[in-house]
Amino acid sequence: MLRESDISDFLYSRYSVIFFALIAIITTNFAMNSGEVIPILDNKGLGLTTANNWIAFGKSSMVFSIILNLAIAGVLIYLNKMYNVLRNPTVIFAGLFLVLQMPFPDLTGQVYGGTILCITILACAFILFSTYSNPNRRAIFLIFTILSIGTFFQYAFLFYLPVMIIGCMQMRILDLKTAIAATMGLVTPPWILLGFGYITLDSIAFPEFSSIFAKLSTGEAWQMLVSIGLSVFVCIGAWAANLVRIISYNAQTRAYNGFFAMVSLVSVLFMLTDFTNYIIYVPLLNCCTAIQLGHLFTIYQSRRSYLGIVTVVTIYFGLYLWALAV
Repeated sequence: MLRESDISDFLYSRYSVIFFALIAIITTNFAMNSGEVIPILDNKGLGLTTANNWIAFGKSSMVFSIILNLAIAGVLIYLNKMYNVLRNPTVIFAGLFLVLQMPFPDLTGQVYGGTILCITILACAFILFSTYSNPNRRAIFLIFTILSIGTFFQYAFLFYLPVMIIGCMQMRILDLKTAIAATMGLVTPPWILLGFGYITLDSIAFPEFSSIFAKLSTGEAWQMLVSIGLSVFVCIGAWAANLVRIISYNAQTRAYNGFFAMVSLVSVLFMLTDFTNYIIYVPLLNCCTAIQLGHLFTIYQSRRSYLGIVTVVTIYFGLYLWALAV
């Protein structure tokens, strides 16, 4: 007979991540085969080919997108393993990220800038966390070089440059040498691209602002807005519930959690202010929400904590079905 403890043990194990990965593959493939995935027309780069044009829309793009989403889940697990961000070796948040992505088959069914932004910020966080109280200017140079390159593919990368500066403050490494390393990382990519003729000043095109609502029906727009709004609400609520426990952690762990809290906040703010480009921030928002939820369920883990996880999965699967229906 299946016991509550068995369900809870499964959901907190690595097998649940495998299970949710299979669900993500099946649901994304079904949406693609049902014609529910529409091409994303992202023209918001600053001179280089945007991510949605790297691979032609279709099965190949979907497969690569699924791989990227699974890679994000894997990086989350490795990040927590290396830096103990959640003060627990749990992997539940990786599976929850894949669940939170389910209501957005348009975004998971093809390669686009939002998925690239999400995995890039995670990679930069991984590098940044290694510098806590141990200034490594080459690491800082690398972070800002990566983000600078990203801005030529999708201008939203530009908005996370100040986030990384604040992250340096949180890691207690911000000084003149760090600022110089960041500046050099920022200017090196455009210098090389201009110097080798990959771009010219005339070819740097500012993005054309157009709303995704021009491509979506009213029902699709409402489904996406409700799904995003729910992720924002869950992220803020889970963070507030985790705050008392986070405050009790040591300074280093507080810095790591503070960084992700800041990324969550600015992603929501950018989504509201850069509303014609809001889909770019969705995977990163869901990533931060999954971290907060994973932290919440780990802190309050009990025999019946599985009910909260099942509730989240059920709601987001319902939103996925809504996406197919509209």
